[in-house]
This record gives sequence, structure tokens and C-alpha cells, in this order.
Amino acid sequence: MGGQVILIEDDPDVRFLIEELLKKEGVNVISFESFEEASSSINESSDLVIMDVKLPGVDGISAIEKIRGLSSCPIILMSAYGTRKNLIDAIKKGAYDFFIKPISVEEFRVVVRRALKKMELERELKKDEKKKFDSVLFHGIVGASSSMKEVFRVVEKIAKKDINVLLCGETGVGKEAIAMLIHKLSDRKGSFVPVNCASLPDPLLESELFGYEKGAFTGASTSKKGKAELAENGTLFLDEIAEMSDRLQAKLLRFVETKELERLGGIERKIIDVRIISATNRDVEKEIRDGRFRKDLYYRLSGITIKIPPLRERREDIPYLIDYFLSQLENEGGKKLEIAETAKERLLSYLWPGNVRELKAVLSSASAICEDGLIKIEDLPLHIVGDEGKGLIHHLPLDKSIEEMEKMKILEALKKTKGNQRKAAQILGISERSMWYRIKKYGICSKEMEN
Repeated sequence: MGGQVILIEDDPDVRFLIEELLKKEGVNVISFESFEEASSSINESSDLVIMDVKLPGVDGISAIEKIRGLSSCPIILMSAYGTRKNLIDAIKKGAYDFFIKPISVEEFRVVVRRALKKMELERELKKDEKKKFDSVLFHGIVGASSSMKEVFRVVEKIAKKDINVLLCGETGVGKEAIAMLIHKLSDRKGSFVPVNCASLPDPLLESELFGYEKGAFTGASTSKKGKAELAENGTLFLDEIAEMSDRLQAKLLRFVETKELERLGGIERKIIDVRIISATNRDVEKEIRDGRFRKDLYYRLSGITIKIPPLRERREDIPYLIDYFLSQLENEGGKKLEIAETAKERLLSYLWPGNVRELKAVLSSASAICEDGLIKIEDLPLHIVGDEGKGLIHHLPLDKSIEEMEKMKILEALKKTKGNQRKAAQILGISERSMWYRIKKYGICSKEMEN
């Protein structure tokens, strides 16, 4: 039969009998008297846990959940005081089978064999899935579609070349992830240093980029290196480059052309060896025509231009991205996560205006509120569950985020029901648990529900 079995039984006579029975079947048995002693030995290499219900410390029923955080292996429970309630509780919590002592040796042997075979088949399936999944992963970035594979091809081709790169694409498509990948695959020994050009006002962005000397302005009590200097021998990533002012564009152009850096308030110039990767979600050529972006700077930054397609144009990537993000969330939270087919279908039909970033956020939110690790359709955000999520083109108003629209829908339903959360949840087609979570998330107070 083979396999590694963890046996948890505080009765030495019963423990010995089961050990001998399993050893005759060719099973490697590791025995413990309590769950606390066994917990450090239970992991993904374990093939099966056999455990008594009545144990010192943590009992067998309570231990099931703890084991699920350590291993996905089957769990067989035993009890001399078994009841129908024990059996139902055990199966609900995830036990594979339940035996009442004294155990029928032949029946026990058959169930153990089946449990070990189940684990063996699951491992083989995981290996096959991993091979399939590895084929769509490029250094940790998911891309099964031909358009993403073309992005990967270009990245691999230019990564080691000393050429500036411009990444174009909508918000949330993963421009920074691609920029980091180019740096990772390059021969540059310095750091990858990101700067968001849209997040800082002009004077702060200038000092952030180029640094400053002591006394350069009020509050500059010490000298400070800028991000360009920190990226020496590495990569400077300028996100949302089209948001930069004309004055800063001119200063950046000079730096790109000469690689000479002069801190604010300084007189010394220093040559910096740095590769520049820029990114924008705007149509740069239109920005140039409209006089908002310098043509000469564009030519300097776009030694090679890579366009990253939006998620709606590479829909074949979505199932893989769902699996990838759920796997990440499992590792972070320590619990098994699955998604119901109806919920998955809705995610596949939605047009994802926020792209990969929105998909990740949706799965993160849904995993936090779902029950028993299963993401159902009612766990998804309202803008996806509602009519506008059913494959229709969905453009959010510029002044409203997805979260604001969801909060607005919740408030509308609560006002209709005069603050009755159960009825509001029914109107929206979500569970009471989901409603409670969202009320807490958005800080909706009782006064807002009634006004």
C-alpha cells in the first residue's frame, strides 16, 4: 500500500494494534499521543492522518480544521463513544471517514487503502495541473494568450540590451510587473527603483527624482539622494510619465540625453548609469499632438515600445489568473480556496475595466467573506453580480470608483428596506454575511441606512 501515515491515539494498546496492522500493509507510520505532539509532523508530505476523537488537549473534531491548515491529506477519525452527531460534525469539517471502536480490521484496511489511493491520485492530478500551469507562466507572470506571449518574446529579446523602454497600456494591466521582469532578466546589478509621476506635485516630484542638497529649500536640513541616483547601475521606472509637467519633462530630457544628474540646490554634476523604463495609460501620440508631451522626450524614452493588452482582449488568460491569485491567497491565508462554477462563469463574462489589478482585488475581497473556502456568486462585488456585469460594456464614470458604486448600491437597498440588512441582501442577491461584511468595509452607519 505504501504511504506515510500520522497516527494520533492516546491509548497505547490501540496505538500498537493499528501500527502493526498498517506496517503489515507496507505503510510508514509515525505515532503520537496528542494532536499538539503530532502537529509539527503534519504537512503536505503526509498521506493520511488517523486520529482518535477523545484526545488530551485538542480533541479530534476540533483538530480537523487545524490539520486542514497544514495538509490536504485525508483524515480518518475513531471513537469508542461515537454518535451520529460526531459523525456529521466530522464529515462537515472535512473528515474522510469515521470508525466506531472496536474497529473492523478488514473494513479499516479497505478504507485506509482507499484514502491513500485518493491522496496518490490527487498528487498526480496536481502534478499534471502544475505542468499545464507552468506552460503559461513566464517568470511568475501569467500569459496563455498569443498577445501576452508576444509581450514575453519582446521582453526576453530586449532585457539584456541597454535600451530605454516605454510600456503602454490601461491602468491595471501589469505595466510595473513587466518593468520589474525586464530588470530581473537584465544584467544590471543595481536596484529597480519605481517613481509614480502622478502621485506627487511638481516640486516634490523633482526632488524625489533628482534629490537635493542641504538648504536647497525650507525644511531641507540634510542632503538626500534622488530616485535616479538610487537606481545607479539599475533601472529607474517612471510610472504615468505622461502626467509630468512641461518643466520637468525638459529637465528629464536633459538627464536622459546626458545621464548627468544635478541635485536641487547643488552645483556638482554626476554621471549616472541607469536604464529608464517608462509607463503610461495614455495615448502618447495624441498627447504629443495636443502639445502635452514633448516629442523629443518620447523618442528618447521609447527605444522600444511594448503595448500590454487589456484583460478583455486576452480572455483566455482569465481562468489561469483566477487559479494563480487563489493559489497566492491560499498561501497567504493558510486555507484552501475554491470557486463555484457559476461565480467563475460570471468572472469570465465580465469585461474588467480595471484589468488584472481589479481581478486580483475582487478575488481577495471574495476570499475574505466566503464560507468554507468556497467563493460563490453572492460573494462577488455587486457591480459584477448585477446586470452590468453580464458581459455588457461597462464604463465607470471618471469621478466614481468601483467601490463607491458598490457602496451606493448597498445604501440604496438599505434605504428601501429602512435599514433591514436581511431584506437588503435579498434585493441585491447576496448573503447576509456578505452584506454585513460590506457594511463594515464601507463604514455605513445606521443614519445613512435610513436617510
